[in-house]
Amino acid sequence: MSRSASNTQTTTDCPEYVVTREAFNRYFEKPMPTSTFHDLVKKGKITKFKPMRGHFLLNDSLRRLGLREVRELPQPRSAPSLDDIVRLAFTLIDRNIFPEPSWLLHVEAIDVKDADHATRLADRCRDKVEAFDHVELKLAYFQGVLDWAFMEASGEL
Repeated sequence: MSRSASNTQTTTDCPEYVVTREAFNRYFEKPMPTSTFHDLVKKGKITKFKPMRGHFLLNDSLRRLGLREVRELPQPRSAPSLDDIVRLAFTLIDRNIFPEPSWLLHVEAIDVKDADHATRLADRCRDKVEAFDHVELKLAYFQGVLDWAFMEASGEL
């Protein structure tokens, strides 16, 4: 059964979190077997977050499984900076040129607002990045967006 979820009452005012499979399994006393997890994904009981491979919507999935949603993640998390969101956005554009940022390896959950922000930024920049013929130009554009993020965060703009 679940550590932090029960069948008693469903709340709808809880924030949504984008989590990895490992973080999702923390809500159960024993980790879910891989085959069971993938069967639940196929049946739509566990909801994929489509823009990011290997990530799932925690509260939506808990609700679909008949479990109570969670208001907070069990560990404190710091909000990603604008620089972090820009790096994630470019990963969504092309993983081969812009690999996943290192901070993503240590984060098991991303607030859905931050993931949505990265997705919208990727949608805005995708055509510009794909219009460049050379990798060097794509990387230069990426650096320009990072410079903008730094200036925006420091109040220079």
